[in-house]
Amino acid sequence: MRIPRTLTVLLATAALATACTHDEGSRARQWEPDDALQRVQRALDADDADTTEIAEASSYLASGIDRTLDTPGDKPYRFDIACDTDGIATVTLSVTRGADERRFDVRCGNRQTLRLNVPAGPAFTVRIPRIDKEPIPSGVIVWNLNSLEPDDVHGCPDEIKGCKQ
Repeated sequence: MRIPRTLTVLLATAALATACTHDEGSRARQWEPDDALQRVQRALDADDADTTEIAEASSYLASGIDRTLDTPGDKPYRFDIACDTDGIATVTLSVTRGADERRFDVRCGNRQTLRLNVPAGPAFTVRIPRIDKEPIPSGVIVWNLNSLEPDDVHGCPDEIKGCKQ
């Protein structure tokens, strides 16, 4: 199982904080970052396409995402994202390339990963806004960018521009 290095340190810190504040008399299962990360990673790994990972990252839900990704060459790409949270059903992902922008709902805690096909070309930007409301929600977001063979592209070949149904 791949666990992004940056999140490993954050998870260890959060696990210690959770252990220090756990109420021994409580029978309710608490949301735990290490369990959430494993669920998200299983969702990302549930794929039979022959892909090559180009980039990956993770963050806490409250931190959001604001990342520009390069897609050079001739092969198509696929952006995969999953999240797991305590109390938030969906987050909105904004994907922008040039003048084209689309928004997608990412279902948190879903066993399916949102997979977006992106053709090679100029860089594109992915954003999920920071969450500044109190209480700050618990949650992790994990994404990766993969290149794949043209025959492995299923559905719309350019999710940023969109395809007519």
